[in-house]
Amino acid sequence: MNERRIFERVIDLCQVQSSSNALNKSLARLAGAAGFDHYAYFRAHPNDNFVATDYPLEWQRHYFARSYMTLDPVVTTAKRGTQVFRWSVDDVRPRVCRELRRFYTEAADFGLKTGLSVSVSAGFGRFAILTFTSSSLSRERGCIAGEISGLGITAAAFLHSRMRNMEHLESNSTPALNARELACLKWSSEGKSMLEIAEILEITYTCVRRNLKRAMDKLGVCKLPQATAAATRRLLI
Repeated sequence: MNERRIFERVIDLCQVQSSSNALNKSLARLAGAAGFDHYAYFRAHPNDNFVATDYPLEWQRHYFARSYMTLDPVVTTAKRGTQVFRWSVDDVRPRVCRELRRFYTEAADFGLKTGLSVSVSAGFGRFAILTFTSSSLSRERGCIAGEISGLGITAAAFLHSRMRNMEHLESNSTPALNARELACLKWSSEGKSMLEIAEILEITYTCVRRNLKRAMDKLGVCKLPQATAAATRRLLI
């Protein structure tokens, strides 16, 4: 699969996947279909690092434990601006400092030997990187220019935007109200008293009060009108 098709598929996936978990799995499958072994999305900022990847967990722990993001040449290149580039550890490993040579050797030990990366500005000093990596050393290296570069940048920007939206939605996820709690809230929003709701649902007054209290707790409010407003705003009732 060539770079054009890879980037087109990234854009497609961003528009059809409804959760970060599904998107991550789809990107991992895309990496494999394109002849790569792994993918990674990394948003970098001193106070706001975020990663979604199928890299080996041991490498992820090792990478962040040693703060390799300050040393990683892909991250260093991405800091210079928006661009699309191919890279290989063996191109530069022989002529770098000992610390960087150790980084390259450890990355290669985990099968991260060559890659295709796209960096984009993420606003307010942040930047995001989309990378596909391979254990093969046969891939081309160097910057990618022209139309393919533009498509890659568009794909990475799409992915960054989609990841941020999913983060926001999932961190502010809809509370899991059960059917009885929702029914009590719905009738309350229609102006029914607790006694009237108890009669309609054929349950006790105490049961209605308990379900409304649970619903308020889950919605993070302390008054019933706030609960019905919050549930309506979130399209729960």
